[in-house]
Amino acid sequence: MPTVPIRAGDKVTMLGYRRPLTWRTSGDALVIDVPEAARKAGEHAWVFKVEWTR
Repeated sequence: MPTVPIRAGDKVTMLGYRRPLTWRTSGDALVIDVPEAARKAGEHAWVFKVEWTR
């Protein structure tokens, strides 16, 4: 399991960007795909939320 406890079906969002982001795990790392529009939403800092499903 990656350092961030995340599983298939969980949702990742970014503060200031309304759409869910795609993500994957690579070894112990959580890799979040941040599209260009989302990059522009957070100029100085990015805040991600992981929403767990049961």
